[in-house]
Amino acid sequence: MSSPRKKFLWSFLENRQNILVQFSVSNNMQHRILIRDLPAKLGETVIVAGWLHRLRDLSKFGFAILRDRTGLVQVVLSTEQLESLKGFQVETVLKVTGEVVKKQSKDPNANEVEIQAMSVEILSPVKDVVPVEINKEEVDVQLDTLLDNRVVTLRHPKQRAIFRVQAALVHGFRSFMESQGFTEIFFPVLAGAASEGGAEFFRVDYYGREATLTQSAQLYKQITMGVYEGVYGVSYSFRAEKFATSRHLTEFNQLEFEVGFVDDMEDVMAYGESATRAMLAEVAMSCVPELELLGVTLPPLGDRFPRVKLKEALEIYKAGTGIDETQEPDLSPAAEKWLSTQWAPKEHGTGFVFVTHYPESKRPFYVALDPEDPTSTLSFDLIGFGSEIVSGGMRINRYDEQIARIKAKGLKPEEFEDYLMMHKYGIPPEGGWGMGLQRLTQNVLGLANIKEATIFPRDVQRLRP
Repeated sequence: MSSPRKKFLWSFLENRQNILVQFSVSNNMQHRILIRDLPAKLGETVIVAGWLHRLRDLSKFGFAILRDRTGLVQVVLSTEQLESLKGFQVETVLKVTGEVVKKQSKDPNANEVEIQAMSVEILSPVKDVVPVEINKEEVDVQLDTLLDNRVVTLRHPKQRAIFRVQAALVHGFRSFMESQGFTEIFFPVLAGAASEGGAEFFRVDYYGREATLTQSAQLYKQITMGVYEGVYGVSYSFRAEKFATSRHLTEFNQLEFEVGFVDDMEDVMAYGESATRAMLAEVAMSCVPELELLGVTLPPLGDRFPRVKLKEALEIYKAGTGIDETQEPDLSPAAEKWLSTQWAPKEHGTGFVFVTHYPESKRPFYVALDPEDPTSTLSFDLIGFGSEIVSGGMRINRYDEQIARIKAKGLKPEEFEDYLMMHKYGIPPEGGWGMGLQRLTQNVLGLANIKEATIFPRDVQRLRP
């Protein structure tokens, strides 16, 4: 390393903390305070800014409820200030300077504060009546209306809370993977062939050639096993499936994970369990107000998520409910719900259960077969919150075996030339899993429709906003 480069590097490292501190102190709008931080500013003059959530006229004075990204605060207005706001619609953007005072309350131990306004400035007036009332406790409209007006309905505290929880889930996922020394990968969304050969896919004209929007990052994850040994990422998946249900989207995100040099499927499941615990811990720690607002209680984690083979799980379900699905190749939604909300909490003190060894017919070509039973695969689903939240397993890492599995699935090996190249040149024993972000968010928060857990959902009918 040259001397000037050394000097630059050391200068950057020494000043990085100062840069961060200066940015934090400078913030924006001349020391604007977020609403959540107001209790610590009791008796001080502060600047707050946000949206007019509600206005109350009490003749001699009035109240404005101001909203920012962290919450709501009551602003006490003089007669003149109240008059200046009359005629402005809710959602008008305001800047308020005032003193933080203790809010009058019958509870002497109440720690709520309000702002005694000194000045009120209009930063951005609203030009039309807001199409949906978002200053009520609930957004009381049909789902289509909620989504048609997403631009404003997202501002409702409960709608905002959903995606704060979703962001915390992703943060917990990334933090855990980073703590394990894995490398984040950014996957393409355009491909020359259907990623897994199964689901319907979107075709795209790519300079005169046919391309598809990727259905899965699976093949790319596996290719990187010859490089980083352990990778993760947040991918986009596209499925041209014409289902208009509460569980389907045409575009969604997957939390992806793949790891090499693993001895068996238990290693892969252990990473899935640890990541799930880390993600829920992040939500529990950083989203307390959001969980309270949404009325959500997280399920018990217990000491260890139980592992049961599919055949055993179906027998357990039959014994516990009297419903015989033992000849089925998969768990029904009712069985998934019962196992994770009834059986696992009672028998193992947790709301989660791994179900393993799904039939070969129910898993893609890259999933390894069970050497003790070739009709079964070294695969698993993690069931939690009443449904499947993680799906994964061991992969095939030998060239001849992978060729045979592709052909057995009725696919053409020549369509997977790049993927098969890694098998030619050596990849370690490996496995991985994927976790649907929107479905996980839906399940964690108990939402009725997956579109509620998607900030801008895409389905067979919706392409906007």
